[in-house]
Amino acid sequence: ASASSDVYKRQIINRSAHIPIARMIDIGALREQLDHIRSLSLSRGESTWLRGNMFYGKRQMFAPEFIAWLEEFRFPAYHLDRVGDQYELVFEGRWLETTMWEIPALAVIMELHSRAVLKGMGRFELQVLYARAMTRVWEKIQRLKQLPKLRVADFGTRRRHGFLWQDWCVQAMVEGLGEKFLGTSNCLIAMKRDLEAIGTNAHELPMVYAALASGDGALAATPYE
Repeated sequence: ASASSDVYKRQIINRSAHIPIARMIDIGALREQLDHIRSLSLSRGESTWLRGNMFYGKRQMFAPEFIAWLEEFRFPAYHLDRVGDQYELVFEGRWLETTMWEIPALAVIMELHSRAVLKGMGRFELQVLYARAMTRVWEKIQRLKQLPKLRVADFGTRRRHGFLWQDWCVQAMVEGLGEKFLGTSNCLIAMKRDLEAIGTNAHELPMVYAALASGDGALAATPYE
């Protein structure tokens, strides 16, 4: 990172190096998805939903200035190269903008990987596979349902099998868990299914403040800074 130019580089790294992502995912298909992400912007309906919806029991949680910025936001450029059996995917720009790439980039890579794994399967084989997967999810939901103090939310977007599967799992938890299911961090699914949009505070910024802190007092204050 360069503090003087305010330009940062963020890179997606495959921690499971034994999985040859570059051999499984076509670079053209990956570029197509990443380019599509760069073309996205908030629709009028999505903006209205963010402005007026209830989050954590509070209406109009987001400042008008933030919503105005988000409406104009476009994902910054990326650099994609193949290095052996892996991809080198780098985002360069202002930290505020490059940090937005993490979730959609990972979600795209995961879904393209899922498609590659399933590519050689026939129609009936796929139907049986998903029927078994649905059964396993429902069995887990029934086991979880027995826990009296259970509160569970879906934070699975960046590591999901695919969008349609995540949407199905969320609907299954709504039906199977009732009020014990608190909502999803996927705003599109939350809006589509009339659910609470819920998430956690991203840990990247406090981690940087922690690295810059001098002394225990400053370290303890980093989450609040």
